[in-house]
Amino acid sequence: MEIETLQAELRSGFGTRVARKLRATGRIPAVIYGHGEPPQSVSLVMHDLEVALAHGARTLQVEIDGSKEQFLIKDVQYDHLDDKPIHMDLTRVSLDERVKVRVGIELRGVPKGVKEGGVLEQHLADIEVECRVMEIPGTFHPIVAELALGDSLLVKDLEVPSGVTALADPEERVASVRAAAKEADTDEVPEEEATTAEPERIGRVRKDEDDKGTKTSS
Repeated sequence: MEIETLQAELRSGFGTRVARKLRATGRIPAVIYGHGEPPQSVSLVMHDLEVALAHGARTLQVEIDGSKEQFLIKDVQYDHLDDKPIHMDLTRVSLDERVKVRVGIELRGVPKGVKEGGVLEQHLADIEVECRVMEIPGTFHPIVAELALGDSLLVKDLEVPSGVTALADPEERVASVRAAAKEADTDEVPEEEATTAEPERIGRVRKDEDDKGTKTSS
Protein backbone atom coordinates (compact mmCIF):
# COMPACT_ATOMS: atom_id res chain seq x y z
CA MET A 1 0.00 0.00 0.00
CA GLU A 2 1.45 3.36 -0.98
CA ILE A 3 1.21 5.99 1.73
CA GLU A 4 0.30 9.46 0.56
CA THR A 5 2.49 12.32 1.85
CA LEU A 6 0.77 15.60 2.69
CA GLN A 7 2.21 18.89 3.86
CA ALA A 8 0.68 20.23 7.08
CA GLU A 9 0.88 23.50 8.96
CA LEU A 10 0.38 24.02 12.68
CA ARG A 11 -2.67 26.11 13.56
CA SER A 12 -3.66 27.97 16.71
CA GLY A 13 -7.09 29.37 15.90
CA PHE A 14 -10.26 27.42 16.82
CA GLY A 15 -14.00 27.68 16.32
CA THR A 16 -16.44 27.62 13.43
CA ARG A 17 -15.51 31.07 12.10
CA VAL A 18 -11.79 30.28 12.03
CA ALA A 19 -12.41 26.90 10.36
CA ARG A 20 -14.61 28.56 7.72
CA LYS A 21 -11.89 31.12 6.90
CA LEU A 22 -9.32 28.32 6.73
CA ARG A 23 -11.42 26.34 4.24
CA ALA A 24 -11.91 29.49 2.18
CA THR A 25 -8.13 29.52 1.61
CA GLY A 26 -8.19 25.93 0.31
CA ARG A 27 -7.11 24.22 3.53
CA ILE A 28 -8.90 21.84 5.91
CA PRO A 29 -8.54 21.75 9.72
CA ALA A 30 -7.39 18.49 11.32
CA VAL A 31 -6.52 17.20 14.79
CA ILE A 32 -3.84 14.59 15.52
CA TYR A 33 -4.28 12.19 18.47
CA GLY A 34 -2.61 9.11 19.91
CA HIS A 35 0.43 7.50 21.50
CA GLY A 36 -0.08 9.36 24.76
CA GLU A 37 0.84 12.72 23.25
CA PRO A 38 -1.36 15.83 23.52
CA PRO A 39 -3.69 16.55 20.56
CA GLN A 40 -2.09 18.63 17.84
CA SER A 41 -4.08 21.00 15.60
CA VAL A 42 -2.92 21.31 12.01
CA SER A 43 -4.27 22.20 8.59
CA LEU A 44 -3.85 20.32 5.30
CA VAL A 45 -4.22 21.36 1.67
CA MET A 46 -7.79 20.50 0.70
CA HIS A 47 -6.96 19.40 -2.85
CA ASP A 48 -4.18 17.07 -1.72
CA LEU A 49 -6.45 15.44 0.86
CA GLU A 50 -9.29 14.99 -1.63
CA VAL A 51 -6.92 13.26 -4.07
CA ALA A 52 -5.68 10.93 -1.32
CA LEU A 53 -9.23 10.06 -0.23
CA ALA A 54 -10.30 9.50 -3.85
CA HIS A 55 -7.51 6.92 -4.15
CA GLY A 56 -8.82 5.11 -1.06
CA ALA A 57 -6.03 6.15 1.30
CA ARG A 58 -6.45 4.81 4.84
CA THR A 59 -3.14 6.15 6.14
CA LEU A 60 -1.23 9.34 5.45
CA GLN A 61 2.36 10.42 5.82
CA VAL A 62 2.21 14.00 7.03
CA GLU A 63 5.15 16.38 7.05
CA ILE A 64 5.05 19.02 9.78
CA ASP A 65 7.93 21.49 10.10
CA GLY A 66 10.20 19.17 8.12
CA SER A 67 9.38 16.09 10.20
CA LYS A 68 7.40 13.19 8.66
CA GLU A 69 5.09 10.90 10.63
CA GLN A 70 2.63 8.13 9.76
CA PHE A 71 -1.02 8.63 10.67
CA LEU A 72 -4.18 6.55 10.42
CA ILE A 73 -7.21 8.40 9.03
CA LYS A 74 -9.56 7.99 11.98
CA ASP A 75 -12.50 10.13 10.88
CA VAL A 76 -13.44 12.51 8.07
CA GLN A 77 -16.38 14.90 8.42
CA TYR A 78 -18.13 16.10 5.26
CA ASP A 79 -20.38 19.06 4.48
CA HIS A 80 -24.19 18.85 4.48
CA LEU A 81 -24.13 17.61 0.88
CA ASP A 82 -21.75 14.81 1.91
CA ASP A 83 -19.49 16.10 -0.84
CA LYS A 84 -16.46 17.99 0.48
CA PRO A 85 -14.43 17.15 3.61
CA ILE A 86 -14.56 19.89 6.25
CA HIS A 87 -12.59 18.35 9.14
CA MET A 88 -10.59 15.22 9.89
CA ASP A 89 -9.05 13.33 12.79
CA LEU A 90 -5.70 11.53 12.48
CA THR A 91 -4.18 8.98 14.86
CA ARG A 92 -0.46 8.41 15.38
CA VAL A 93 0.53 4.83 14.47
CA SER A 94 3.59 2.72 13.84
CA LEU A 95 3.66 0.63 10.67
CA ASP A 96 3.75 -2.71 12.56
CA GLU A 97 0.91 -1.73 14.88
CA ARG A 98 -2.40 -3.62 14.70
CA VAL A 99 -5.40 -1.34 14.34
CA LYS A 100 -9.17 -1.67 14.08
CA VAL A 101 -10.81 -0.04 11.06
CA ARG A 102 -14.06 -0.30 9.13
CA VAL A 103 -13.87 -1.57 5.55
CA GLY A 104 -16.66 -0.97 3.03
CA ILE A 105 -18.53 -3.72 1.17
CA GLU A 106 -19.66 -3.30 -2.45
CA LEU A 107 -21.58 -6.18 -4.01
CA ARG A 108 -20.67 -7.31 -7.52
CA GLY A 109 -22.87 -9.11 -10.03
CA VAL A 110 -26.60 -9.80 -10.43
CA PRO A 111 -27.85 -12.78 -8.39
CA LYS A 112 -29.63 -15.50 -10.34
CA GLY A 113 -32.38 -15.19 -7.75
CA VAL A 114 -33.02 -11.63 -8.94
CA LYS A 115 -33.34 -12.89 -12.52
CA GLU A 116 -36.01 -15.23 -11.18
CA GLY A 117 -37.99 -12.30 -9.77
CA GLY A 118 -36.34 -11.90 -6.37
CA VAL A 119 -34.93 -8.81 -4.67
CA LEU A 120 -31.31 -8.37 -3.51
CA GLU A 121 -30.95 -6.82 -0.05
CA GLN A 122 -27.61 -5.63 1.40
CA HIS A 123 -27.61 -5.81 5.19
CA LEU A 124 -24.05 -4.63 5.90
CA ALA A 125 -22.40 -1.67 4.16
CA ASP A 126 -19.09 -2.26 5.98
CA ILE A 127 -17.48 -4.41 8.67
CA GLU A 128 -14.82 -3.81 11.30
CA VAL A 129 -11.51 -5.60 10.83
CA GLU A 130 -8.25 -5.79 12.74
CA CYS A 131 -4.85 -5.85 11.02
CA ARG A 132 -1.45 -4.21 10.76
CA VAL A 133 -1.42 -0.66 9.45
CA MET A 134 0.25 -1.67 6.21
CA GLU A 135 -2.25 -4.52 5.64
CA ILE A 136 -5.49 -2.51 5.76
CA PRO A 137 -7.57 -3.89 2.87
CA GLY A 138 -9.47 -1.81 0.37
CA THR A 139 -13.21 -2.22 -0.14
CA PHE A 140 -14.50 -5.80 -0.16
CA HIS A 141 -16.16 -6.75 -3.49
CA PRO A 142 -17.98 -10.06 -2.95
CA ILE A 143 -19.56 -11.58 -6.08
CA VAL A 144 -23.24 -12.42 -5.52
CA ALA A 145 -24.10 -13.82 -8.97
CA GLU A 146 -24.69 -17.35 -7.61
CA LEU A 147 -27.18 -16.33 -4.92
CA ALA A 148 -30.58 -17.94 -5.58
CA LEU A 149 -33.92 -17.10 -3.96
CA GLY A 150 -33.58 -17.53 -0.21
CA ASP A 151 -29.75 -17.59 -0.28
CA SER A 152 -27.58 -15.34 1.89
CA LEU A 153 -23.99 -14.13 1.80
CA LEU A 154 -22.50 -14.28 5.31
CA VAL A 155 -19.52 -12.51 6.87
CA LYS A 156 -17.63 -15.82 6.85
CA ASP A 157 -18.10 -15.97 3.05
CA LEU A 158 -16.08 -12.77 2.49
CA GLU A 159 -12.58 -13.22 1.08
CA VAL A 160 -10.54 -11.65 3.88
CA PRO A 161 -6.80 -11.29 3.16
CA SER A 162 -4.24 -13.17 5.24
CA GLY A 163 -3.32 -11.24 8.37
CA VAL A 164 -6.70 -9.52 8.50
CA THR A 165 -9.33 -10.56 11.05
CA ALA A 166 -13.02 -9.75 10.54
CA LEU A 167 -14.49 -8.74 13.92
CA ALA A 168 -18.15 -9.16 12.92
CA ASP A 169 -20.16 -12.30 13.73
CA PRO A 170 -19.22 -14.90 11.06
CA GLU A 171 -22.89 -15.88 10.74
CA GLU A 172 -24.14 -12.30 10.25
CA ARG A 173 -25.76 -11.71 6.86
CA VAL A 174 -24.03 -9.36 4.45
CA ALA A 175 -26.65 -9.73 1.70
CA SER A 176 -29.58 -11.96 0.80
CA VAL A 177 -32.09 -12.56 -1.99
CA ARG A 178 -35.74 -12.63 -0.98
CA ALA A 179 -38.95 -13.12 -2.91
CA ALA A 180 -40.51 -9.90 -4.19
CA ALA A 181 -43.62 -8.79 -2.30
CA LYS A 182 -46.82 -9.35 -4.25
CA GLU A 183 -48.71 -6.17 -5.13
CA ALA A 184 -52.39 -6.04 -4.31
CA ASP A 185 -54.67 -5.93 -7.41
CA THR A 186 -56.56 -2.67 -6.98
CA ASP A 187 -58.57 -3.10 -10.19
CA GLU A 188 -60.76 -5.88 -8.82
CA VAL A 189 -63.64 -4.94 -6.49
CA PRO A 190 -65.00 -7.64 -4.13
CA GLU A 191 -68.43 -8.84 -5.30
CA GLU A 192 -70.09 -8.01 -1.96
CA GLU A 193 -68.69 -4.48 -1.97
CA ALA A 194 -69.76 -4.00 -5.60
CA THR A 195 -73.38 -4.92 -4.85
CA THR A 196 -73.71 -2.77 -1.72
CA ALA A 197 -71.86 0.33 -2.83
CA GLU A 198 -73.94 3.53 -2.93
CA PRO A 199 -73.45 6.73 -4.96
CA GLU A 200 -70.91 9.13 -3.51
CA ARG A 201 -72.41 12.32 -2.10
CA ILE A 202 -70.47 15.53 -2.56
CA GLY A 203 -70.60 18.36 0.00
CA ARG A 204 -72.01 18.65 3.50
CA VAL A 205 -75.00 16.62 4.75
CA ARG A 206 -77.59 18.23 7.00
CA LYS A 207 -77.64 16.71 10.48
CA ASP A 208 -81.38 15.95 10.36
CA GLU A 209 -80.84 14.18 7.05
CA ASP A 210 -77.99 12.13 8.54
CA ASP A 211 -80.09 11.24 11.60
CA LYS A 212 -82.68 9.65 9.31
CA GLY A 213 -80.15 7.04 8.36
CA THR A 214 -78.89 8.51 5.10
CA LYS A 215 -75.27 7.39 4.50
CA THR A 216 -72.57 9.99 4.11
CA SER A 217 -69.32 9.76 2.28
CA SER A 218 -66.11 9.79 4.28
